[in-house]
Amino acid sequence: MQFLSTVCMAAIASALFRMIVPENRFSKQISLLIAGIFILAGVNAVRGADLSFDQPQYSYEDNADYIGFSGDINRELQKKICSEMSDKLYSLMNSNGIYPEEIHVIVNISGLYSISITQVELVLDESQRSAAAAAEKLLSEELSPDIKTEVIINTDS
Repeated sequence: MQFLSTVCMAAIASALFRMIVPENRFSKQISLLIAGIFILAGVNAVRGADLSFDQPQYSYEDNADYIGFSGDINRELQKKICSEMSDKLYSLMNSNGIYPEEIHVIVNISGLYSISITQVELVLDESQRSAAAAAEKLLSEELSPDIKTEVIINTDS
């Protein structure tokens, strides 16, 4: 911005100086002097301007702290959503006589305001095999239809 203002000021000053100086035998010398002053002002403006073409406009390194901070927030938000949902589902299952070993809640955060639960996995032990259908029904009633639900029977117990 300073570069443009310097060039404009030099052009205005040159034009005013030409208007003030009368037409006479020294007009060529005065024109040469004005052109020299104008060129000198332009060169000085270019030297003082901060023109750099080799550095990128945006650097991820400058914003590394912000990116790290937002990643931490996303992880904390995922943990909070998953723990609250799994607590709610444990409570629902326990009140219906189903006691899952684990509940896995998969959350997707794809943007600033785009947070969604994509999948819920209910892990039951072998003794709860008969309750798998009832658990599947409870999950389908409680959760949105776009959330994938899966009941897994753990045979390792």
